[in-house]
Amino acid sequence: MGDLDYCMNIIDTSSNGKISYSSNYIKNVPLFKIKLLNYQIPAENFTDVIFQSVASVENFKNFEICTDKNIFSMGESTKKALAVNDIISRCPPTPGSSGLAKLLGTKIQKQKFLIIKGKDGLSDIENFINAQGSFCKKIVCYERREFDAYNSIKNQFNSAEAVIFTSVFSAQIFFDNIYKSDRKMSFFCISKRIKEQIYLMGFEAKIIDYFSDNLYNEIDKAI
Repeated sequence: MGDLDYCMNIIDTSSNGKISYSSNYIKNVPLFKIKLLNYQIPAENFTDVIFQSVASVENFKNFEICTDKNIFSMGESTKKALAVNDIISRCPPTPGSSGLAKLLGTKIQKQKFLIIKGKDGLSDIENFINAQGSFCKKIVCYERREFDAYNSIKNQFNSAEAVIFTSVFSAQIFFDNIYKSDRKMSFFCISKRIKEQIYLMGFEAKIIDYFSDNLYNEIDKAI
């Protein structure tokens, strides 16, 4: 894990934080807040339910609809959040919409999907299901909102040497409100999509295995 007398100051900007850290040297500093939205349950009978994020699990209140359904989660954190509610889900080996699309396959025309997601969340998996000619509806149960101010949060990054982004939204907020160009930092992300969007913002980020048993070691090796 590198020099035993020295440990990096690493900040994870996830809104919920990794469910279990293998190191005490990673601090969770969320850059946006989650607001619960009112929603209605569609009247249709669904065969499959997809949860797109941890927040979609935490802000959904009607888990009874999951009974006798095929349940899918977009990533490992979402899968673990569902497990807390005693719901077993299938998760693609590669997290994200493209990974889930491969897991579902193209022969899904007889299935009826319900997607649980956030406002302005990705529509890639919904578009994929529709493109196969399958029935699909969605429930939007939360939205992400920026904080009113970031002055106090900025101070928490003064000594940060590495920053982890688990969403494009958190990266946008960081570079718009917190980042100082004279500060040396390494940036990490959890998917190719986030890496590409950070590149378009003018910065480089390395993809890491966010769900590793030793996240600190993953970053230490990548630097």
